[in-house]
Amino acid sequence: MKDTRSVEILLTEGHKIIGELFKPDFPEGLVLFVHGSGSSRKSPRNQRVAQVLQKDNYATLLMDLLTEEEAGDREKVFDCELLATRVMEVALWVRSQLELSSLPVALFGASTGAGAALIAAAQWPQRFSAVISRGGRPDLAKEYLSQVRQPTCFIVGGLDEVVLRLNRQAFDKLNCKKRLEIIPGATHLFEEPGKLEEVARLACHWLNDNLRAPRLPFDSRVSAAEQLAKRMRGRAYSNPIVVAIPRGGVVTGVHLARGLEADTGLIFSRKLRHPLFSELAIGAICEDQEPALTEEGLKVQRENPRSLKDEIRRQKKEIESRMRRFKDFVATGNLQNRSVILTDDGIATGSTVLAAAKYIRNQKPKELIIAVPVSSRDSLNLLAGVADEIICLATPTPFFSVGEFYRDFPQVEDEEVLGLLRNKPKTTGLIRGKGK
Repeated sequence: MKDTRSVEILLTEGHKIIGELFKPDFPEGLVLFVHGSGSSRKSPRNQRVAQVLQKDNYATLLMDLLTEEEAGDREKVFDCELLATRVMEVALWVRSQLELSSLPVALFGASTGAGAALIAAAQWPQRFSAVISRGGRPDLAKEYLSQVRQPTCFIVGGLDEVVLRLNRQAFDKLNCKKRLEIIPGATHLFEEPGKLEEVARLACHWLNDNLRAPRLPFDSRVSAAEQLAKRMRGRAYSNPIVVAIPRGGVVTGVHLARGLEADTGLIFSRKLRHPLFSELAIGAICEDQEPALTEEGLKVQRENPRSLKDEIRRQKKEIESRMRRFKDFVATGNLQNRSVILTDDGIATGSTVLAAAKYIRNQKPKELIIAVPVSSRDSLNLLAGVADEIICLATPTPFFSVGEFYRDFPQVEDEEVLGLLRNKPKTTGLIRGKGK
């Protein structure tokens, strides 16, 4: 294991802030500590919690989000939106560090720092994967609480009556996977014997369930879907339906739906190929909508429009053929006001998922969640604007193809897809054109 080292981060406004980074040789994730009022990276309580997380193979970063001069300004100390902005700047720095860039990131907030952590989580759902609050003031996140989508755990002392009341009120406003842990006999600072150790134990448990990076490669599409379902269980959904992209995505979708007790449907999205380089995707088309084109696709549209029209015609014909074959399981017309979970076995370029997501948006779902076991980071950035939430277990680099991250990744044939759909348990029944 490597020793803790100091890091210096230059903020956009020119200030420098200092942190203490600990990284084990093979970390499961990174926990970014967001300190509260009157606290710093030297906080003995946060350091003790961090040491326990480090033993469980998590990297930790304890940052001072304010300069020494700013820390003396009480307005800045309680300015959770300013602190949240600093948290996101730190996250940008983390992304720029090769040794840290691929790690899932959790936020651990204490006191007012919890409010800042929740605001940052709400504003950047694709970057932060989980939130923990220790004796926090989540009420300071105010209107941001309902926008938090990451699994969130509040840990509060049973004798900390005022903060416990504020946590209960804030907890009710969360719409994510959540848990309120009350430690009996503990006051605000958890100074009683064994109480801070209990905080650390609960934090480890929450991270292990909601942050720990999966071991790659996945054994199979089934095991990947089961891990994805575990990550997604526990939050509120509205009449959920898992919408899968055939063919491989159906294996993922059926088992994900089983784990979430959701309905299942299919959506048909096809890559558009470059007229000269068949392996190069230049966009995608989904059912009867207009194609979503990449920059290269727009270039082909300008320079060789006839070839693009021919390719669109071919792929539309293939979609129509597949829709006829799988007509009993098509999701179209069944998505309004529902929690729609769009899935595939992985995302490489993102073109087919992007086209499918845009199509689903036109169906007016209550929310659109893209959930996949593995994806390239560029694809997640591409999809960020079209989904309400993106859940991805792993974003490894380099990324060449989805199949390289599975031990068993056989070709899926139409008959297997039909068999999976027809034999899906009734508890998550297959439907078309109607709600539950």
